[in-house]
Amino acid sequence: MRRLLVVLGVVVASLGLSACGSSTKATINESVASLGASTYLQIHLTGAVSGAGMASAQKVLKGMSVDMRYQNPSGGPLSQANDKVNGEVVFNVAGQAFADIRVVDSNVYLKVDLSSLTSIPGLNVTPAQLASAQLLLGGRWFELSKDLLTSLAAPSAAASKARAAANQAVARRVIDAIVGVIDSTPAKALSGGGYSETGTLKSIADAVAPTIQSITHSTKGPGSVKGTYTLTLTTSGTTATGASISITAPNGSKGDATVSLSATVAHANDAVAAPSGATLITPALLKMFQSSAG
Repeated sequence: MRRLLVVLGVVVASLGLSACGSSTKATINESVASLGASTYLQIHLTGAVSGAGMASAQKVLKGMSVDMRYQNPSGGPLSQANDKVNGEVVFNVAGQAFADIRVVDSNVYLKVDLSSLTSIPGLNVTPAQLASAQLLLGGRWFELSKDLLTSLAAPSAAASKARAAANQAVARRVIDAIVGVIDSTPAKALSGGGYSETGTLKSIADAVAPTIQSITHSTKGPGSVKGTYTLTLTTSGTTATGASISITAPNGSKGDATVSLSATVAHANDAVAAPSGATLITPALLKMFQSSAG
C-alpha cells in the first residue's frame, strides 16, 4: 500500500494542497483519506501538452491514457492492505489496450497488443517488425510467478536492497521539500467542489536544491527558474473524485508551453483477478524471449 500511495502522491499531486483555515485543511485531509478508505480504487490518467513547439507531442499524447485498478483482497480498506494489494495497470493507445499488467498474490501477469502501436506518429518500427513481435507475444497472457521473480532477484538481493534504501531516503527528502512548499502556498476553493493552488517552479527548485547539492557534492544553486505550476483537487463532499497538475514554462526561444496530467478517481466494486489460461514463464522460456528480442 505504501508503493500505491507514492504513485498516488505523484499522479494526484494536488493531494498535498495547503489550506487557509483549519476547517478547510481538515476537509482536504478527509478527501485524501477517501482514496484508501474502500476496498477498491480506480484511476484514469490522461496527459496533454499545448503551446509553443508542442504540436507533434500533442499528436502522440492525444490517444494515450492509463487505467489503474487496485483491490484489497481481504475485503478491508486499501489503506490497511500494506503490500498485499492486487493491482492492474493498462496502457491505452488510440482506444486499444497496448499493455495490460496485473499483480495478483505477488504473481505478475502481462498481455500486449503491439498492433495498436501503428497509430503512434513517428514510431521508428516497421509494420513487419510489429507483425513478427505480435505473432510471438500478442494477445496472450503470460505469468511470471513470485517464485521466479524471487529467484531472478536473489543473486543481487543484498546490493539491490541497499541501493533501494538509499534511493528511498533521497526520494523522501525531495518529496518532503516539495510538500513543504505546497503546504506553505494557500489554496483556494473551487465552486464545483475542491481546491486549487498555483506556485512558482523557482520555489520548488530552491526547496530541493540542498538535497541535490548533497548528492552531487556541488554548491551551485538552481539559478533562474521560470514557470509556474497549478495543482487541483476535485471533490464530491469529502470524497476525492480527481486531481491534476499543470506546469507552464518557457520552451526555449519558442515561447511558453504547458504540460498537464489529469486523473479521475472512482471506487466501483471491480475486482482484480488473475487471468485464466496464462502461459507460465519458465527460466528456459524467459531465455528464449530474451534471445528473440535481441
